[in-house]
Amino acid sequence: PGFILIFSRISAMTITLPIIGYSMVNTRIRIIFALVITIILFPMIGSVHPDIGSVLEMMIFICREIMIGLIIGFGGKLIFEAFSMAGSFVGRQMGLAMANVMDPTSEQQMPILSQFWLLVMIMFFLVTNGHYLFIEIIFKNFNLIPLGGAEFSPETGITIIRGGAMAFEIALRFAAPAMVFLLLVDVAIALTARVMNIFLVTLPLKIGAGLFVMIFSLDIFQILFDPVYDDLAEIIGTLVTNMGA
Repeated sequence: PGFILIFSRISAMTITLPIIGYSMVNTRIRIIFALVITIILFPMIGSVHPDIGSVLEMMIFICREIMIGLIIGFGGKLIFEAFSMAGSFVGRQMGLAMANVMDPTSEQQMPILSQFWLLVMIMFFLVTNGHYLFIEIIFKNFNLIPLGGAEFSPETGITIIRGGAMAFEIALRFAAPAMVFLLLVDVAIALTARVMNIFLVTLPLKIGAGLFVMIFSLDIFQILFDPVYDDLAEIIGTLVTNMGA
């Protein structure tokens, strides 16, 4: 029973955690990853599991472990979605709201700039060894949330809501420079339009100005990445702590 419960929680986390949970990662790789981690963890924590007297109780405990893994992974994914949101804000300001491409991570249509900023975020996260945070969470969450011992308190839902608000704040924080610059471009176009007809060059001008400011905004990632990393660790850590209380 301990092996099955550990495997259930880790499998749910690999489905929802960023990077490894994206659909472009082969399902077999995720299953093998969850199986290897389970084999490593089982000798340490597998012997301490709740008493299970029937198949129905076993199914209930498996569902609880799956829910724990989904909540932890969803908390991490919230912060990553902030960069897709930031890209959509800037793309709408540039006039590229309808220019969508197929996103291989979610298999859905999304704006070009959303995909670009999400890929930049993933690159920064991997280069700075941020993925070690996910590995640490996978191993250490069992210390705070024992098998079958989770409590789905109201604080857990409040933390998820706060994570959504934090994701929106991060998206505005990253998109603000480009949005303000493009707003100034709109004002300049409006003033110039009163003198001459420039509507034919408005859209190419806004796209060019947007691409220009996007290139310079890449430095913002280096400046604001540490606070984002701290927010990510805080959200996931709070979720684990609340469920293990």
